[in-house]
Amino acid sequence: MKKLHMKGRILQLINDQQHVGIWDWQISDAVMREYGLSGAYWRGNTRVTLADLFSSGIIESVEEQLDDRAYFGAGRILFKFRLNDFGRQRMRDTALA
Repeated sequence: MKKLHMKGRILQLINDQQHVGIWDWQISDAVMREYGLSGAYWRGNTRVTLADLFSSGIIESVEEQLDDRAYFGAGRILFKFRLNDFGRQRMRDTALA
């Protein structure tokens, strides 16, 4: 079975946790596990994809905190995301939801 493109899977993960939101590091862990990836490159790739989705107005940040575990780098900001109305509509438009 062919896997969904990573950006689509990231949106599904966020949608699955819509009521409580999901942290960027949780998304990264899930994507790397599901796609058999590891390392800083793929954590960063996931973070860049999330930044793209955020700047496109598809997802919104509902909470932020400092990265005290240095998952993405000590002192960086972690984000908890959820879909907004526009994001849910885009998922329906592209048959992701």
